[in-house]
Amino acid sequence: YTDSELTKDIKYILIKLNYKKPIFCDVGAYRGKWISKYLRSFPNLIAYLIEPHEKSYLYLKEKFKNNENIKLFKIGLSNSTEIKKVNINAKSYTNSFLEFDKDASKSWKYEKFENLYKEEVRIEKLTDFVKENNISKINVLKLDVQGYEYKVLKGAENLLKDNLIDIILLEVITIPTYKNQSKINQIFNILDSYKYSLYGIYDME
Repeated sequence: YTDSELTKDIKYILIKLNYKKPIFCDVGAYRGKWISKYLRSFPNLIAYLIEPHEKSYLYLKEKFKNNENIKLFKIGLSNSTEIKKVNINAKSYTNSFLEFDKDASKSWKYEKFENLYKEEVRIEKLTDFVKENNISKINVLKLDVQGYEYKVLKGAENLLKDNLIDIILLEVITIPTYKNQSKINQIFNILDSYKYSLYGIYDME
């Protein structure tokens, strides 16, 4: 097994900052593959895994049932608190609170874009989530939220303002995939307003 350049860089930063027990918040945890990469290097890490899709949540629950430092939450994050429907799609890694854009199939020629059904789930602000769970600081925040990045960041503004998030890792889609998906300039503007700077761009497709 070989770490990607992204994983190597995040591990390097955490080691340089001398974090022995880093706190991760994995939003859109899916099958837990991402956090597993860091467990190998930081076995004592604490991770909050957020996954709104029932099937993926149950998978995570079974996968990490013997690790008390992995905490699971079947919720979604946004800039509001409400009950919302998440779109469950044929390709489960495309599940999103947003519906597919009409040009999605043109943007991704070899992918299947089909909505199967919807699930109701509670959404809340990351600021409220951190308070509810007595999280002092997030060392690494990872967002894989399929076009919903801006709304999640808007719901985290108090944390950004108070420097309570060290590293933010975003998976961002730049071609038409979802209706009303986050735009690059929206994401950069909010991060820039709280003095976050770009460290690197990785794994472009």
